Amino acid sequence: MKRFYLMMMLLGLLAIGAQAQVPERDSDNGPVWRITYYDIKPGKGVEYLKFLREHSRIILDEQKKQGLILDWKYFSQPGNNGAGDWDAAQAIAFKTYAEALDYDEQRAKKFNEIGFKHYGSAEARTKANDSLNELRDVVAVRYIREQILLPLPVK
Repeated sequence: MKRFYLMMMLLGLLAIGAQAQVPERDSDNGPVWRITYYDIKPGKGVEYLKFLREHSRIILDEQKKQGLILDWKYFSQPGNNGAGDWDAAQAIAFKTYAEALDYDEQRAKKFNEIGFKHYGSAEARTKANDSLNELRDVVAVRYIREQILLPLPVK
């Protein structure tokens, strides 16, 4: 019986020591953002924004409403650092890297249904996407995790 109590006391001390080794958290993981940077072709800015308003915005709003994405945003860069730099960026927030990167048949089906509902057919969707590709080029795609900073501990 003495051994049992001695062993329990030793395990308790080890547990306390292990807790002291855990570093304090500085932040929590937020959503994962897929940022796509675009170079808008010269003279195509108005057409590009019109496409976003007529198609992309409607589709992204429905994806958000159905819980497929958390949020979406568009950004523009007023200055340009030369050929190949980006003019516009699309940011789409997902809960996890898995949602952003991994293929899931059920989620893909839901995304397709939203697109088909908006465009009416796969052919119309392909035609619209082809017209969008005539307005801009993809410069880069990045995946980033939002970090939610925690307050400093009160001392």
